[in-house]
Amino acid sequence: MNEMEVHTMKCPECGKEMRDGYLFCSKDGAFSFANKVPGVFENAKNAEGFVKITELKPSHRTRVAASICEECKTVIFKY
Repeated sequence: MNEMEVHTMKCPECGKEMRDGYLFCSKDGAFSFANKVPGVFENAKNAEGFVKITELKPSHRTRVAASICEECKTVIFKY
């Protein structure tokens, strides 16, 4: 599945059908994951457990295909 593809799935928490769409951030942002959020003056790539989810896209919104269950506030995506 690439970033533009979405598919319908059941919520792993409650079993209801999830709604497909996109998880996105403000302009110039990128998604990352780490064991804890680094400080604003720290290089995020040096954070323990750092994983780059998306590339930085100057002047564009970063997006990832995702499914959401608003009932139990669960969002699922692949990167």
